[in-house]
Amino acid sequence: MSPEQISPLFIFLATAITAFAVENPVFEGALGLERETMFMKSPMSGILLGVAFTWMTTISSLFVTIINHLLVGMQYAWIARPLLYLLGVSIVYVGTVQGLRRVKVLQIFSAGVEEMLPIATFNTAMFGAFYNSVLQNFGFGQTAGYALGTGFGYTAAILIIYYARKRLALSPIPRAFQGLPILLVYMGFISLALYGIIGRALPT
Repeated sequence: MSPEQISPLFIFLATAITAFAVENPVFEGALGLERETMFMKSPMSGILLGVAFTWMTTISSLFVTIINHLLVGMQYAWIARPLLYLLGVSIVYVGTVQGLRRVKVLQIFSAGVEEMLPIATFNTAMFGAFYNSVLQNFGFGQTAGYALGTGFGYTAAILIIYYARKRLALSPIPRAFQGLPILLVYMGFISLALYGIIGRALPT
């Protein structure tokens, strides 16, 4: 099958699945390791943070695509790109906050998402997939798919950490490793597994 015959929807979904499975920003990328991410009080809090992050990355990908297009061939694009990315993410954040405050039907849900938005916005600004979109010459569909897939992967990672923490708390773990140390060891093993999935060699 030639590249011209590949459906844009297929490219979008394939990129999203790739991002979900092997480019997780928590495990593979080591992002989003704030206390709020690692010590969620409930699964719903994790889902709300995941929703906020997924929204921010996916909508911001529109600005990223436009910015990448405008900066093609520009001599000092590497200087302007981070600043413009940050500007785009900031615009999405302000627009989202204003939109949530106008929503009357889902006030409880919107309040929860708004509470998580600052964390999600920070992680979006630090998100390496936007730079991958430049390095790999992604179009809008691939950039949006990559952002969406990573958002879902981020949400899944938060829930995995939450339930792992609950299980580890009930396990007979030496006192020196209880709490955060054993959780970091657990996350390290998952990170190694993801490295194996994507076929990367560990540094020697």
